[in-house]
Amino acid sequence: MLAAMVASLIFTLVYGTVAAKSRRAELVLVPLLDILQSVPVLGYISFTVVFFMSLFPGRVAGAEAAAIFAIFTSQAWNMTFSFYQSLRTVPRDLAEATHSFRFSPWQRFWRLEVPFAMPGLVWNMMMSMSGGWFFVVASEAITVGDKTMTLPGIGAYLAEATAEKNLAAVGWGLLAMTVVIILYDQLMFRPLVAWADKFRFEQTAPKTAPGSWFLDLLQHSRLMQTVTTPGSLLLRGLTRRRFAPLQDGLVTARRSRSGIVDVLWFAAIAAAAVIAAWKIITFVAAGVEWGDVAAAVKLGIFTLIRVVVLIAVASLIWVPIGVEIGLRPRLAEKIQPVAQFLAAFPANLLFPVFVVAIVRFSLNPDIWLSPLIILGTQWYILFNVIAGTMAYPMTSARRKSIFGCAVGNDGVK
Repeated sequence: MLAAMVASLIFTLVYGTVAAKSRRAELVLVPLLDILQSVPVLGYISFTVVFFMSLFPGRVAGAEAAAIFAIFTSQAWNMTFSFYQSLRTVPRDLAEATHSFRFSPWQRFWRLEVPFAMPGLVWNMMMSMSGGWFFVVASEAITVGDKTMTLPGIGAYLAEATAEKNLAAVGWGLLAMTVVIILYDQLMFRPLVAWADKFRFEQTAPKTAPGSWFLDLLQHSRLMQTVTTPGSLLLRGLTRRRFAPLQDGLVTARRSRSGIVDVLWFAAIAAAAVIAAWKIITFVAAGVEWGDVAAAVKLGIFTLIRVVVLIAVASLIWVPIGVEIGLRPRLAEKIQPVAQFLAAFPANLLFPVFVVAIVRFSLNPDIWLSPLIILGTQWYILFNVIAGTMAYPMTSARRKSIFGCAVGNDGVK
């Protein structure tokens, strides 16, 4: 889980930066990212396992790499979207300040853009870790052909307990998950939330700030300061290096907007889209009939309707709750570990319960199986609303305006 998180963070910094900085790359990278996040994790496992197993034939390292990549695909996309959006919404006055200080692009990235994006990124990292738990059962028990390879971990343990219908073992697995989630919360995410709070773009000082006993312990520990000082000095030196010549950003932007280059770029994208569409059509035509394609499109529309309706319902429920939590940092500290555990709860453990209830009460499966779709989506909504609310610059007037009115000398406004 931690290895996948590190890989997701590196991917986020590179992919999100390129998509936000390059207008032409954005046309390709953002839609591609949207497609990649729509592919189910099991879809990646189906074709990546063979690749990783071939890299390490006869060794467990191949299965470990496949599991890490599967967890990576459940973590990286929302982190990348959060970082990309933050880079696109950096306040103009702060960007102008970096030009006044003659920062190079490298310095501006590490001393303005990354800190500005950090509060939202940390909350999405928590959501990504929960998403990894959501799919860890599938990633640690991998089936290739007639062979099933299990890795040591809670996911494989829960998969075996579920297959054997051993409720006691499932309970022990959930207890172990709870302990690990609490450890991650106390030793990693709560310190990160408290540390990232100093990067919030505020016009007034917040009344309350998130705290962390572990972060306080690290900051007051002489041993930790001695150990981390060399790395801190190295990172500080790297962020202060220019690594790029000073250029006028406006001039560079004007040069990059060459009409001829834009025409060539759009033509290349259009040609690639036409070739890809032709390849897909010929591949489908060789394997199935067009009646099957029409049936698949019809079923896809039904699925789309379910997803849209359920996302709308989840938004109506969780957006107000997320705003309420985000406006109260102390409440967010209490809700955070509970929400992490609920988001990490493996959905496949609920499938038998739903099936038994549907059969027992003769319910319509087309309706009552649909809530399973949003078991993961609702937590993405909650975590991102909390992150967005906490990152919102809070003056007293704006805080009142969120609730609909403010009282002045001339009456209600």
